[in-house]
Amino acid sequence: MRRPRQHNLNSILVPISITLFLITGTCGMLLYPSGSVLQLTTSMSVPFDLNKRKVFMDLGFQMNYNLPFNLAAFYNPAFWSNPYERRGKRELYNFTGSTNELLVTESGIHPRDFTAGELYAGIENLLPDYGFHRSCLLRSVCELALHPLADDHGYSQSLVVQIINLMLTPSQHEGFGPHEKLYQHRYERAERLGFMGGDCQKAYPKCELDVLSIVTKLVR
Repeated sequence: MRRPRQHNLNSILVPISITLFLITGTCGMLLYPSGSVLQLTTSMSVPFDLNKRKVFMDLGFQMNYNLPFNLAAFYNPAFWSNPYERRGKRELYNFTGSTNELLVTESGIHPRDFTAGELYAGIENLLPDYGFHRSCLLRSVCELALHPLADDHGYSQSLVVQIINLMLTPSQHEGFGPHEKLYQHRYERAERLGFMGGDCQKAYPKCELDVLSIVTKLVR
């Protein structure tokens, strides 16, 4: 039996950051090198109780916090032009001016938020890679409105149900941007069709398989 080698952490620890303490009287401030980020990553795997199938839904959550690198960071929050380009030029906005205009637009969506139309378009582009037609997302919205999910399996199942309901029920969120009226109309129409008891399969014939049927079962 092979076992992984164990190392003496005290002998291999290499300083990866320089900490600077600026102490004034009894108060101090902690500064980090430029570009330092605190990252917290959590994940959850939820099994589904299905006959003759093993299906797991994995949920991953990642939170990144930019650590202060100069004294101005304690007074003016930093906004990155691109969250994936941390080494690029920082944009420090003056937080004493048009704060409301920066954080909230007229539509109630932050300028850097991911809109519902962008989310649905991304899922539509992803579906063909797994053998599904793009219209299967519309059919899923319709099928969920026709047969809502039962929520009686504890907290973990409840979280999954809430996420699915929020994503596939356009009337529950106001995530569409002002330029996404066409997307909003298409998906709200699919939801209304299912809510009124329409035939989702007939409405979206190019989607041959109900995606929700893979992880759920219909109980009458």
